[in-house]
Amino acid sequence: MRRFLSHLLFWAAVTVFFFFVFRQGNHVWRTLRTNLGFMPAHLIFVYSLLYLVVPRFMKGKVWMGILLLIVTLAVSHFYLRISDVYMLHYSGSSRVWKPDTIPRSIYVLFSVGWIAVSLKLGKTWYLEKERRQFLEKEHLTAELRSLKAQLHPHFLFNTLNGLYALTLEGSPKAPGIILKLSALLRYILYECNEPLVDLEKEKTVMLDYIELIRLRFGDRVETAMNFTGDTQGLQVPPLLFLPLIENSFKHGTGEELDTSWINGHLHVEGNFLHFQLINSRRNGPVIPGLGLQNVERRLQLLYPGRHTLKINAEEETFQVSLSLLSSHAL
Repeated sequence: MRRFLSHLLFWAAVTVFFFFVFRQGNHVWRTLRTNLGFMPAHLIFVYSLLYLVVPRFMKGKVWMGILLLIVTLAVSHFYLRISDVYMLHYSGSSRVWKPDTIPRSIYVLFSVGWIAVSLKLGKTWYLEKERRQFLEKEHLTAELRSLKAQLHPHFLFNTLNGLYALTLEGSPKAPGIILKLSALLRYILYECNEPLVDLEKEKTVMLDYIELIRLRFGDRVETAMNFTGDTQGLQVPPLLFLPLIENSFKHGTGEELDTSWINGHLHVEGNFLHFQLINSRRNGPVIPGLGLQNVERRLQLLYPGRHTLKINAEEETFQVSLSLLSSHAL
């Protein structure tokens, strides 16, 4: 119905246009009758262009398109001459075959035809653009879900691994770790399904995770996490920072280090967020883990051109710096 109404509106506009351009003095009804009498020729030409000629050109069938265009012009012109001579008597001529009328017919037919084709191509371009954007959005959503699905078991596997080691030792720290882990599980299962979460919640999760790690390593790890700026009202993707913290513990703790240390700082200024972690480093090569790769990919998808992630591995320290400009504010 909507398509029918849009076509009806187009032809009504064409009729009004022809009425004022080809008006025959004060003869309103004669002008209107003439315009409506010639209208079928324009209908034949326009719809042949839209559904026969242009599609051939778009498919690369140039010669077929040219042939159909010539045939369409011939049929439309022939109808104009038949209407003029036998029905409307617009030109006063009694000859159907009149070569000097061909240029005028082509001009009049194309005056409507190019507008119709332009509107059709514009609509096709717009719908195709919307379709691509929809597919890209669907692809982005699916990929983000996949990345988050990878992150959750990866994080839980590492945490449960440490918990298993403590239970084997009969450590009194195990109950505390279980409580912290249950809180993290609740957050992951019930609150991480949203695309964005409050930064304040992410802060709580980061601190809980750090406390969980400290319960595991005890005095062998010194941690400091500072937050500056106004973190209220800002939203971020869930579990964006946790893999970075986990990565710091991965590179900053080990049996060969008597004392390990990790320093973190998150600063917010308006919609600009800067997060930095620096930690002591174990010996050996730096191999990016799944968590860090996950964060890099999520940032590319969520903040294209609006983030920087720098990783600097030196002889005794390992540093990660993340800066992003978030458009998500409450």
